Amino acid sequence: MILITGSSGFIGKRLHKTLINKLGANNVLALTSKPIENGNFLLHNNYNFSSDFFIENGYDNIDVIIHAGAYTPKQGSEANNIERSNSNINNTYKLIYSNLPNLKKIIFLSTLDVYGEDNIITEQTHESPVSLYGFSKLYCEKMLEAWGKQYDKKVQILRVGHVYGPGEEEYQKIIPTTISKIINDLPLQMWGSGEDLRAFIYIDDIVKSIINSIYLEQEVGAINLVSNQKISILDLMSKIITLMGSDKKIEHINLNNKVRNLVFDNAKMKQYLLENEVQLDTGLLQEIKYMEELLKK
Repeated sequence: MILITGSSGFIGKRLHKTLINKLGANNVLALTSKPIENGNFLLHNNYNFSSDFFIENGYDNIDVIIHAGAYTPKQGSEANNIERSNSNINNTYKLIYSNLPNLKKIIFLSTLDVYGEDNIITEQTHESPVSLYGFSKLYCEKMLEAWGKQYDKKVQILRVGHVYGPGEEEYQKIIPTTISKIINDLPLQMWGSGEDLRAFIYIDDIVKSIINSIYLEQEVGAINLVSNQKISILDLMSKIITLMGSDKKIEHINLNNKVRNLVFDNAKMKQYLLENEVQLDTGLLQEIKYMEELLKK
């Protein structure tokens, strides 16, 4: 049985649904903060449960944990929230020290925020977080690795990059914000030159990679779940405008910020977890269709 946390989040919701479709509802258990409609679940009550919580509820057969639940800042100003960043560490600790007699593996969804700057970010890029959120995820990684060695459990760290796709509209990100403004005929503004390079990976590619990591027997260390399809922010906005058949213009607002590129080498992901990425145009069209239907309701 697979235990998944974070089933109400952007990635977790899609992952939970896919796992049930693939493995059957009786083989998936969600540890969640609120009741869910599909499948088995337990309420964690802010992780205030005893070490025998799962056994007492009849789930002593959990053999894999996918720990997708975490505090994730919805905007940059929230990245140094002390209490919520600490909850990432405390909740992970509480989870792994629960009594799970058949547990063999934990898959931990971490973040690229554990890295410092590099021309091309790889798994060898120096770990140097700049926020409490990034530090909290890196601490969880190190805690899990030490726990895995101590108790002979497999630990797979997956550092998730810039994910896009249906369901991300709760986060104040460039893609859903741009789509929403075009639909609602609002001004499009570009702060700075827009020359910063980014690479976005589609939600379904993330889900496939996570599920494939369940069956990864080799110990290969952390894997970045990222795209190598780099594009500037300005070109991304222009692409969305074109795909939506709009003639909106982008208003440039001068900002003397240093251009910061975030470009990735995803060779390790492709070697072990995902052979082919969804192309950016294909994924954007899916999100545009989703947002158009969502905003009609």
